[in-house]
Amino acid sequence: MSMKRIIPTILAVLLLSHSAALGAGARPQTAPEATTQENATKPLDAEGLAQYQVLQEYFEWQTALDDRFPTVFSRRVREEETMAFLAARETVNRRGQLERFRAAKVDLSGLVFKRITADPDLARIQVTGHYSFTVSPVVQTVEEDALFVLLPEMGKWKIYERREGWR
Repeated sequence: MSMKRIIPTILAVLLLSHSAALGAGARPQTAPEATTQENATKPLDAEGLAQYQVLQEYFEWQTALDDRFPTVFSRRVREEETMAFLAARETVNRRGQLERFRAAKVDLSGLVFKRITADPDLARIQVTGHYSFTVSPVVQTVEEDALFVLLPEMGKWKIYERREGWR
């Protein structure tokens, strides 16, 4: 699902670590507005903000190999995601690069979040565009086109599934 896709990107950054940096990305300062089929400019409600937050954490924590990363997932898939995360982190650590990744800067400003479904017990959010991250001195841009399925658990939204190429 998630880490299986990022491992090649992480390894590419490790191999390109001697390239010159192109610039550091900045984190977005405000949450995006929701785009729905009914109203493209409707501001996000509290649930939408919580859904956006977990997706923001997904992208940022995945890139930085943050130990909190597995917590963005539903308990239904967390064990599998944790194992993939730990394997990726260990690969980076063995290469002596973990601290570089932990200091990664992530720029999500090129991503568009579109709520497809927003029910009390399920949310589907389409994420398209690109994001970039800097693992000094390398800057990497990643294209994103996926549908995220989120479920509420214990009062918080969690990622259950990421469907790449779902259209």
